[in-house]
Formats: sequence, C-alpha cells, structure tokens
Amino acid sequence: MGNVSDLTMPQYLAVRHILTSPAIVARTTPHIGEDGFGWQPLLVEAETMSSGESLLVRIAYDLWHAGDGVALWELPRLLDRQSFRRVVEALAFSRGELPESGLEAVGVAA
Repeated sequence: MGNVSDLTMPQYLAVRHILTSPAIVARTTPHIGEDGFGWQPLLVEAETMSSGESLLVRIAYDLWHAGDGVALWELPRLLDRQSFRRVVEALAFSRGELPESGLEAVGVAA
C-alpha cells in the first residue's frame, strides 16, 4: 500500500474520511490500511455501487493520486446531503484543517 508520511497525512485523513462514509464504509473498510489504500479492489468494488457511492470512491482516488477523473458538476448532482458534506470536510482535511476535537474526530488515534 505504501507508507503514510507527515507530508501525505492530510491527504490520507481526507481520503479515509471519504472512504469511511456511512454509505460505503461496509464495502470499503477491508481496503483501508494504516499505510494506504487498496485501490485496485476499491475500484472493482465501486463498479457495483450506486452512482453516488462510486463517486465517493472516485473522489477519494482523485484526492490520493492528484487525478482529474471527477467533474465538479458531479458532486451536487450525484451526492446526497450527508455524502456531499463528508466530501467538503475531507477537502478541508486535505488542506491540513482538522476538526477542533482533533484526530479522534476523524477516526485516527493520535
């Protein structure tokens, strides 16, 4: 999977936050590691998800790989309210902006 360094920690937290969204967490958890993500099985899993659920995986993939596979218009049109908010939170995490309650709030032990 690859090591998560201090330089990639914000991106790791952001991607993990998206992949642990309530809508997909049961299907994504087996592919989330402390040192990265199992992208090949995640992308295969996304093929049988709804459009909104698979969009979450694609957004996470793009954040991790600095990709350009997700069009901005897809977010408001395909994500439900909870998933949309989750993505916005993840974008803040990727900028290094963590919740005031710390890492525990995003499910990572400090």
